This record gives sequence, C-alpha cells and structure tokens, in this order.
Amino acid sequence: MIAWVIAVNEWKQLLREREAVFWIFIGPVLFITFFGILMKPAEPVPLRVAILNTDSTGEVAEQIEAYLRQEDVEVERVGSLPEQGRTLVIPDGSVEALRAGDPIQLVLRTGKEESAQERSLQFKIHKALTRLFLGGVGPGNPARNNDDPIRLTRLDLGIGHREATSGFQRSVAAYMVMFVFMNLLIGGSTIAEDRASGRLRRIALAPVRKRDIILGKLLSRFTVGWIQIIYLLMIGTWIFHIQWAQRNWFFILFMSLFAMTSASIGILIGTMVRDPDKAISIAIWSAMILSPLGGLWWPLEIVGPTMRRIADFIPTGWAMQGVNSMLAFGAGPAELAPFCFAFAALLLATFALSSRLLKT
Repeated sequence: MIAWVIAVNEWKQLLREREAVFWIFIGPVLFITFFGILMKPAEPVPLRVAILNTDSTGEVAEQIEAYLRQEDVEVERVGSLPEQGRTLVIPDGSVEALRAGDPIQLVLRTGKEESAQERSLQFKIHKALTRLFLGGVGPGNPARNNDDPIRLTRLDLGIGHREATSGFQRSVAAYMVMFVFMNLLIGGSTIAEDRASGRLRRIALAPVRKRDIILGKLLSRFTVGWIQIIYLLMIGTWIFHIQWAQRNWFFILFMSLFAMTSASIGILIGTMVRDPDKAISIAIWSAMILSPLGGLWWPLEIVGPTMRRIADFIPTGWAMQGVNSMLAFGAGPAELAPFCFAFAALLLATFALSSRLLKT
C-alpha cells in the first residue's frame, strides 16, 4: 500500500513536467516518422532481359522467351547487341545441339558487378534451359503442348505472411524499445534528485522500508513505460498500419517485462550516483550507447559477428531480437523464453541491489 502511494505521487509529479510528456508522447512519433520514411524499402524493379538470337531458327529463342515470361521476366527481342542492359545471346547451332542432346552454351551479357537481380535472372535462365532440355524442340514436344516437363506444386505450410522489418514496420518497433528504455533509465535515475532535495529523507521519516521506496519508484516508472508502449502500439496500428505479433498478449507481456527491467536499471543508477546531473548523464549515455549496440538504429543482420554477439548480452539486444522475432517470424513464448528469463534475472538483481544501496 505504501509503495502504491509513492507510485501515485511520482506519477502526478511527472505529468507536470512538459519535457517528460514530450519525450513520452511526441518525440517517439517524430523519430518513428522520420526514420520510417528513410528506411522505407524501394519498390521492386522488374527483371528485364533482351534476347539476341543468332541461331539459324528461332525455336530455342521463342521457348526460352516463353519460359522467362512465365517467371515474370520482361523480355525484349533485339536484332543487334545493345550497349546497355542485360542481353541473353542464343548462339548459332543451338537447336541442332538440343536435338542431339548436347549442351547449349548461352551467353548472358551484363554489368561488371554481379547484383542480386542478376543472380535471380541467372537462376530463371537455368530453370528455363532445364525445362527446354527435358521438353525438347520441334512439333509435338511437351513445351508446345503446354505440358511442362517440370511441374511445381505449391502447398500451404500454414505460416502467415510476415512483412520484412523495414520502413515503419521496423522504425515503430525499434524506437518504441529505444524510448521506453531511455525514458525509464532517465526517470529512474531521478531518485538522485529526490535524495539531493531531501524528499527521500522526508519519506524515510514515515514507517516505510527502503524496499517499499524502491518498489514505489519502480511501479511509477513502469506505469510510464507501459502507457508509452500502449500509446505507440495504437499509433503504429492506426497511423502506420503495422502488422503486429501473432500473439499480441505475449508481445505486451514481453514489453512490460522489458519496461520493468529498464526502470529498475535506472533506479539502480540513481542509488549508486549521488550527483543528480551525473546520474541523468549516465542514464542518457547508457541509452545512447546500448541502443545501436542492441540493433535499434540498424538491423543486426547487416553488422559483423562481433556486434551480434554483443547484442546477446545487453537488454536492448534482448528486447529488439525478441520484438523482431515476434513481428517478422511469429515467434512465441517458447522461442523467447531465454530473453524473458534474462530480463527477470536482471530485474531481480537490480531491485535487490537498489534496495540495499539506497541511502536517504
């Protein structure tokens, strides 16, 4: 009961601070919008290729073109080798080699550097050649009778489509984690201000234990984080049209555990550092350093193994990996249990240490 009274008073005091309200409700939306636009993926560029036929007949070129069009490749027939773009050259003697069962040596002219699009085009060309070789050419062959020599059967695995975490799909999640972590670290460290102003001493005059003081501070800061999480979830859903986790209840539970742990870390900073300005500076710098290391500023998939290993040992890394797993791959409690246990252990350790080190 005493802890709850402390928490309510803390919350009322926080609402009077305009700067705190800005960084809870307005600042995160500005960051989400700006970086969501920057990280928005480009529209997919269709695969295009020109076909230059130097064979005596056009049978091979026609069937290669038909197969590539079935693979959504834009094909253009040309009479001479163009200066730019990708060009597939059908050499002379191709139809005779195919009928004799000999290999066909097609030539794909492209840029100096191999791109992902070029690799995709090469795969589709190899696939077309395989179908052509098995089907053959000439009257009555399977290709001409629309009876593909290679058939693909698509089966539903029962896994819902998950949009890649880019654009707003990533920025909402990343900056929700970042601002919850930063605000709760800074908010928890203000316990040093309460000590310097004598407020903690006045609270200690009542029959209240140090553990109750820490619990009251923790509940007040957790409430801030929880409100910010729900607020950003609604913003992400209604304004940015984000696709959230398959188990929203577990997503909220996971983020709540992260918020409670972040608040406890901030309180520990405030109990260990007596100077209020220094405590807040440590909280800010901790958030600014741990955010990029945890993959909040850029995807961990694009960094080296050392940074990915670091993210496995810091709370921002646990949070972002968990959130990304839920949003991108539909992960649930079983997959994220290690992160939950890590948060719980860190929460208990920091709470116990803060209760022990608190001096009024």
